Amino acid sequence: MNKDPIMIVRGRGGEVEAEGLIDSLASELLVRAGFVTEPTLRGPWHRLPFDMGREWENEHASHAAEMLRAARYPVRLDPTLSPAPGRVAGSSDVPPSVAAAAQILKDWAASGAGLQQPHEAGRALTLLAQGEDSLLRPAADLLLAVASAVSSLPGPAYDRDARRLAELSGVLRVVEIDVDRIALRLRAAPDFTSSTGRRPQVTAKIPAKLEDLAHRLSHARTREYEAHLPASAAAPGEPGRSR
Repeated sequence: MNKDPIMIVRGRGGEVEAEGLIDSLASELLVRAGFVTEPTLRGPWHRLPFDMGREWENEHASHAAEMLRAARYPVRLDPTLSPAPGRVAGSSDVPPSVAAAAQILKDWAASGAGLQQPHEAGRALTLLAQGEDSLLRPAADLLLAVASAVSSLPGPAYDRDARRLAELSGVLRVVEIDVDRIALRLRAAPDFTSSTGRRPQVTAKIPAKLEDLAHRLSHARTREYEAHLPASAAAPGEPGRSR
């Protein structure tokens, strides 16, 4: 990946634009963040729509920067494009980089765009499981931390919860290592420049046993959730049932 940063700046005419070496993936992320791309004699022009107001422009420019950073692009955001104090680009409840990374994963999973080449498929997996920037590692660490905290609570139910959380933390670490291994192999593979040699794409499915387990756990979770709802949340005349 190019080490020169992508610049998101406010131009002389007041327009917000992205400059630098912007490849197809970076261009797609900019579009998802609200940018439009126009052909010019100097090449594609990546900019936000005109006349949307500075608050809107700042929020979308900041969100674009976070999405690019989450995808491992170096980015330099014009300081004048920071969102208003108290506002976070992309989400008000989680750090912007986490929200941006989650949105990228959702978009890639939904569309599969760009994943047909080994390098891009590997880069998508890298976002999940690469070293200190792994998205799976903090989740595994959090499960382990909660397990330690819950283990101090009295009662066998908490002991079971603590043991299960510790087991799930270990499962995530195994998933992280395996995903990272596959990502490295994919990123080292050459891209296909033609359809020659490609096989028809098959839609991958979760194995039936795991799908059934997930289905049963989901129903059990719903029943437990409804059992813990306060009485005021039950529908009138239907005690114990959620709205």
